[in-house]
Amino acid sequence: MAESAVSDQVLARALGMYAGMVSQVLNNPQRWLGVDEDPPLTAGLPVRILDAVRDRAFGDITPASPGWATQPETKRIEWWLRRIAIGAALAAAAPRFTGALADRLPVQAALGASAAGLAICAVARERGIAAADWVPLLSRVLFDRDVSAVAPATVPTRGQSADELESAAGDTTEPPSSMAVLSQGAQRVVRTLWRLARVLLELQSLFDKRPRGALYARTLAKVPVIGVAGGWLDERGGIRKAAKRAQHLLG
Repeated sequence: MAESAVSDQVLARALGMYAGMVSQVLNNPQRWLGVDEDPPLTAGLPVRILDAVRDRAFGDITPASPGWATQPETKRIEWWLRRIAIGAALAAAAPRFTGALADRLPVQAALGASAAGLAICAVARERGIAAADWVPLLSRVLFDRDVSAVAPATVPTRGQSADELESAAGDTTEPPSSMAVLSQGAQRVVRTLWRLARVLLELQSLFDKRPRGALYARTLAKVPVIGVAGGWLDERGGIRKAAKRAQHLLG
């Protein structure tokens, strides 16, 4: 599909569905992004060590914590970016296990766009922007397209979006390579990101415009096996760029 064939209406419709689903992910990160609760008092030493590592990366306060709303906006946004970079970006990078072959797979770019989109929506959410208004921001940051002149895209209702995500829990159609190199816990993130990516596949002719990481990371990503590391650095860079651009546009 040529870029000109992706009309503003098609773009807004796809991003509307994506925004509705992402709102559910951000409302329940414990389930969809693998944010764990504190271990029980009876937990063994290995579990406590892993929890300490997690707390150092994400902090003791998560969106599920009572004190979340009292945290400065910058800290809340940074928490989301770390969570998305570690989880969603790793899932997006997983197909890089095949090296340069991943560049030929539309799903690779779709996964990357989905990870960057999560960051954009997280920034907007913490800035007080409702999900119904995420579509123009997503379009500008991900694809450098202005869809503000299009009639407001209909963001699916909570029930519709939840149904879409629920189907991801048992979805077994992910690319095998994206699951084989991930731990059991990370597979939950893959399923979520893959379901989001499928919503964006009809926009694949626009994926070259999505935010990307540094050139060295993209070069490393073309090497089989270790390409996962390069892919992760690439997608993490794209997530950071997307978030920074979103914050700039929101003022």
